[in-house]
Amino acid sequence: MKKEDFNHLMGKTRHEITEELGDGFNFFTNDTWTYQVGNTWIGRKIILSIDFKEGKVAAVDLYKTFNRS
Repeated sequence: MKKEDFNHLMGKTRHEITEELGDGFNFFTNDTWTYQVGNTWIGRKIILSIDFKEGKVAAVDLYKTFNRS
């Protein structure tokens, strides 16, 4: 899984992200939303972080962690 796999989310609104990825545990008005999108073979969680600016996706990032997020 690569960051480029989620570049199609750039510029989308919060409603469009909710339709595509679901609500998750994100508060609608927060500027940063996170989704767990997978696990590595050793159990690390792959987290998708979406940053909003003026109601549209401004940045997408992936990171791996053993923590909850």
